[in-house]
Amino acid sequence: MSGDVLLDYNNHLGWHYISGTFSMRMSDATFQWHVEAYLKQQGITEPTFEQKVAARQYCRRLSFWEGCTDPDIQRYVIGRHGR
Repeated sequence: MSGDVLLDYNNHLGWHYISGTFSMRMSDATFQWHVEAYLKQQGITEPTFEQKVAARQYCRRLSFWEGCTDPDIQRYVIGRHGR
């Protein structure tokens, strides 16, 4: 999946990505938890407003979530049913 694909946010779905074959979504709380974890991983314990904005934008990238096994993130394959 391309790193240029970004998650969107709305009040009903939370953070989400939907394509013709794949869907992923999570609550805002889950997204924000991962943003904070990313900042800490980068050694930023007291981020500035600008650092928080940059981290949120970075974490919106679909590629950021590849390999993430957080059970609070819902992933679905759309339109493919085994027969």
